[in-house]
Amino acid sequence: MTDDKYKHRYYYKEDYTSAIGTFATGIVFLFVAILSLFFRTYNVEFIGLASWGYWLFIPAFFIFIGGFTQFYRNYKYQQVVKNALVQRNFEGTHKLEHIALEIGMKPKDILRVLLDLRRKGVVKYSFSSESGEIKLSQEIAYSPAIEYVPPTKKESGPLPREGKNYCVYCGHQIEIMGTFCPNCGSKL
Repeated sequence: MTDDKYKHRYYYKEDYTSAIGTFATGIVFLFVAILSLFFRTYNVEFIGLASWGYWLFIPAFFIFIGGFTQFYRNYKYQQVVKNALVQRNFEGTHKLEHIALEIGMKPKDILRVLLDLRRKGVVKYSFSSESGEIKLSQEIAYSPAIEYVPPTKKESGPLPREGKNYCVYCGHQIEIMGTFCPNCGSKL
């Protein structure tokens, strides 16, 4: 597979992200809007919510539309990645970048989709500890390290790994030292 073939490949602009936060926001808006109707019905005055709160039904509606759109987009991304793996018969060793170029998704999004598909039991895979390539049909048993502390969400650079026998990103206990984590594929 040559990289020139995919030189001008289009990537999906939308990210593969969770829709739970969107739905939670929509539920808060919906709750306040319903609460305002109760306040209006029973003449309760609380920060004037009875007079303006019912307008929150409108943004709640659009927030829920956004949540369902993201949920559907995630489903479509899972289908695209699953189809790419079906073409490979769920076997072999493959570079993540080649799969990303072939289907037009960002590699970070493919990693998230693969993780979700592994959690659902759709695909079994691990990462090569030397090259970081995906080894399909090789299941890995996650063994958490006792001393693992999850990193904060926003890290400015790579996490220090000196003296640790586990992946600093996912906490997987590493038996054979390599360049990549066999569980999450992070560069160690």
